This record gives sequence, C-alpha cells and structure tokens, in this order.
Amino acid sequence: MPTQEALSEIILSTFHGRSTLPQHDLRPQPAGVLCPDITFFQSQDTPVRLAALATPILIHLPAPTFFIDIDGVLYGGSAPVAEGPSVIEFLRQQGSGFLLVTNTTRMSQQEIQQKLTGLGYRVQDDEIYPVSLAAVDYINTRYGAARCFMIGDASLETLFAERGHTVVRTEEPVAAVIMGLTLWPHFGEIDIARRLVNAGAEPIALHADPTWPDEGVTRIGLGSMVAALEVVISRPITLIGKPQPHFFTAALERAGFVRENTIMIGDSLNSDIAGATAVGLKSLLVRTGNSAAEPLPTSCDWELPSIAELPGWYQTQFGS
Repeated sequence: MPTQEALSEIILSTFHGRSTLPQHDLRPQPAGVLCPDITFFQSQDTPVRLAALATPILIHLPAPTFFIDIDGVLYGGSAPVAEGPSVIEFLRQQGSGFLLVTNTTRMSQQEIQQKLTGLGYRVQDDEIYPVSLAAVDYINTRYGAARCFMIGDASLETLFAERGHTVVRTEEPVAAVIMGLTLWPHFGEIDIARRLVNAGAEPIALHADPTWPDEGVTRIGLGSMVAALEVVISRPITLIGKPQPHFFTAALERAGFVRENTIMIGDSLNSDIAGATAVGLKSLLVRTGNSAAEPLPTSCDWELPSIAELPGWYQTQFGS
C-alpha cells in the first residue's frame, strides 16, 4: 500500500500534467480534501485505481495561476472592462496568483500601473510584465550594458537608460536596433536602422502585432514597421513579446509559476491564444478586444464573452 507521501506525489504529478486527469477533478481545495480512495489515469484508456487507505490523506492542490493580457481584456481605451477590478480581487481571494502580460510598448511598467489604478484596479508594479521590460531583460542577458539605436516613444528610451543602456537616435555604431511602437514613425529612422543592421547591429522588435484596439478603433500596430525594415535587410528580426515562446518562459520565471498550472487569458488569437498553446499553457479567450468576431480555434481551451464572467467559470472549473 502506498505511503501518504507517495500518494501525494502521484496526485500532484497528475495535477501538473505528468499523467492525465479529467478536467473536472482539477479543483483547488484551499482547506484540503480528504482522499481515502482515488482514481487517476496513466493514459486515456488505462485506469489505475489506488486501494483505499486506512487513514484518509489531507491533500492540498494548488490554485491555478494566470497570465492576463491588459488592453482589450482589462480595459478598452480609457474605460475599464465591466467588473474587471472585482475579478482581480476575486482571484486574490481564491489564492490564484496572476501576472499581467502585455505587448504595450508606449507605457512603462509604472505608467501601466498608474493607469490601472485610475481605472479602479488594485495591482502592484511587480504584477505587471510589459514587453518593454522583457526587451531590457533580453539585452541585459545578451549584451550587458549596450549602445542601442531606438525607434519608439520616450517611455521606452527612459526605461533603457534607467537600466544602464546608452540610447542613440543618430547613425553611430550600436549593438542593437530596438523598435517599439510610435504613432509618428518615419522612413528616415527605418533607413538608419537598415544601415546599422547591415553594419552588424542586431535588429530587435518588441513585437509584430499588426493592429491594436483603441476605444473601438483598430489602429495599425508595430508589425507594419517591422515589415518595412524586414524587406530591406538580409537577416531575421528578433521578436521579444507575445506570441514568442521566450516571452512566456521569461514570464513564468519572473512570476515563479508552474507551466502546467498556468492559464493565459487574452483577446488576441495569435499573440495570446496561439502563443500560450505553443509553450504548453492552457488558454482562455475573451471577446472584448482584438478577436471579438473571429471563430474560436480548436487549440483554445475556453471562451468567455468578457473577463466579467470569469468568477462563474472559475467556480465551475475549479470550485470555490
């Protein structure tokens, strides 16, 4: 008969994906759950039943953790999504950790936190992981303190300078060319970027999203600028943000989350849903942003009209 320690390991291994367990059994139990007799599956068609133990075991299963996109999920333009702030509080009450992950390049971590606070959300700086910070992490790892030619808004330049990098806007030797979204790009900057890349600089774009939602208006995204540079250079551009696998991996490491226990909530079928699926995360699509009218892909695990519906969904999936 297995010991309590051995059975606990089997159950937690099953929860974290090393065996297959029916979805409805993956319910976090903050107070613990008595499990005198347990069935789990080593494969889809081979049930393995553990003998009932003489002494019931108190099993603590972890609450799910979440990556949550921001623009189009928590707010649209200058207005919060209905019930959004209360949903964040609900997750705190359930003991579910979360990290807000975003491809927004035009606001710093602190500016995003300030905007969310102004919209009624209670979040801390370290609960936000913007692509700009991921880009700094990438440069730090690859180059240390570096000289960078930058296309982007002032907040991006400030972030890089604060983290010890030298930002230039003219044609001079650099380690990397950094591209972030700016509302008024011009071909002069892209031409300088082309020459610097041809001279050996690494071309880096924070993401390649083709569009982004802005208070009901779909605007052209950074992807158009990336494409303009890509057609005139002979090497691939390094992409940092969603849906790139290393962005999700970096976010998991930063938050300390377990991959098999983490769910991505987003509004973009490509950046959020496909990106999460590619690295083994579960995904939940909300219809309040970029993909409001697009068909649901088979790779997406769940769909909700809005994040406002998340508490009811959570209780159905995991209990309360």
